[in-house]
Amino acid sequence: MEFSCEKRELQIGVATAEKIVATRSTLPILGNILFEAGKGGIKLSANNLEVGMELGVKANVNKEGSILLPAKTLSGIVSKLPETKVTFKLNENGTVRISYDQSHFSLHSLPPDEFPALGKIKDGKTFSVDPEIFISMVKQTIFAVSNSEDKYMLTGVLMEVGKSNIPGETNNLRMVATDGYRLAKRGEKIEAKGDPAISAIIPAKALTELVKILEGKKKEELKVCVSADQISFRYEDIYMISRLIQGQFPDYKQVIPKKSSTRVTLDTRDFLRSAERAAVIASGSANVTSFEVKGESLHLTANTPDVGSVVEIIKAEVKGPERVRISFNIRLITDVLGAINSEKVMIEFGEGLSPGVIKPESGGEYLYIVMPIRTQEGV
Repeated sequence: MEFSCEKRELQIGVATAEKIVATRSTLPILGNILFEAGKGGIKLSANNLEVGMELGVKANVNKEGSILLPAKTLSGIVSKLPETKVTFKLNENGTVRISYDQSHFSLHSLPPDEFPALGKIKDGKTFSVDPEIFISMVKQTIFAVSNSEDKYMLTGVLMEVGKSNIPGETNNLRMVATDGYRLAKRGEKIEAKGDPAISAIIPAKALTELVKILEGKKKEELKVCVSADQISFRYEDIYMISRLIQGQFPDYKQVIPKKSSTRVTLDTRDFLRSAERAAVIASGSANVTSFEVKGESLHLTANTPDVGSVVEIIKAEVKGPERVRISFNIRLITDVLGAINSEKVMIEFGEGLSPGVIKPESGGEYLYIVMPIRTQEGV
């Protein structure tokens, strides 16, 4: 095997593949990147048995072949190379000579025979979506997944394709995430041939890596294929496949409040900054923060014994009763405010200990539900 390519192209490919490489595994072979040199260039593959990826890199191939190279060492080498053409040549003793300018590295390689091949979904349901829309949907939901393996079903994002059975919704692509304390839901209308009915729980780890790869990509549509136990994503010459989380996702429709008594509209940035300041004090008392509607303002109050207290007053437009008091985990509020792009945001309160509902004032079908905290004051 022998090929040459530009250092910049190589570095992007290696850095992308390295994100999938298993850092801790009982199978040392998974710590490598597979290089396959063919007529069209070179293909890099990585596989951690949960998520796999392959991508193309432009290269001039003088001799076809395939090898495994240690991801961590290779990444360290490539990142330090000068901006020049780099040549890889496999020697008979199994070492790879990496040449650049007048210098070179010699790196031990492994035969690719035992490296697990990436699966291909044969009979899955498919649809295409603008990558920017997909990224936005992931970012507005993924922070609400559970980090606890005890709630394994909730460590992923539910993706649904098909007509919504919620009155008033016109979307046919939805993403939902919950950790049991809050729920984030985003819907979009896309063109889906045959309107396939899909319901799949995608691991948060896979979506996190996919977003990193797609960030800034606008040229092509993202092609998604879903089977009973796997999901694949293809964008240009990048292919990624992941296992799905098996099981029944909670019926999120049951927790969506049907009505509210008070609606408060605020400037999103002002609300976020006030919430972040309140969180400084609230962090010492389990993040508990009181939300109180008084006239035409929202008061955020937090208190930590032996530390101090804070009262943040935010101008607001209030519809409904102008006297409401309820407590929330302020961290769950700052999470969503950081993900909303709308200039103004609405927070709706029900009666008693009903969940709070946060929505952008405009733009997309987005919904965030957060459970209140019962305090000594009874709210």
